[in-house]
Amino acid sequence: MLSEKEVCERAEYCYLICLQLNWMLSNESIPPEKYLEQIRKSSLGLAEDEFIVMSIEEGLKSGLGDGGVNNLILMYESFVHAFCEVMQTDIEDLRDSLPREALVTLAAEMGVELGADS
Repeated sequence: MLSEKEVCERAEYCYLICLQLNWMLSNESIPPEKYLEQIRKSSLGLAEDEFIVMSIEEGLKSGLGDGGVNNLILMYESFVHAFCEVMQTDIEDLRDSLPREALVTLAAEMGVELGADS
């Protein structure tokens, strides 16, 4: 069984994956065929995650307009909800606990600049 700290770490990690994939998907200057190249820039190690790589490869081969990234986002978002349920906390509390500097760095890795209100 996972400790409370381990559950919290996994919730944060899954949340950050969601954010980074969302930023990549919303960055119109990155076409789907460049997603595999783009995730190599992730300090979260997205390009080392075989499941993420395989999902994007399959999404691209299948002709999905988003390269399968929306499906990944939904899956990781589901993990976040489940972890938050176990921790008896809200996603908003999880989001608010993350250091702004880390979010700025992760956004920049996907070619996105966070505004003051993001």
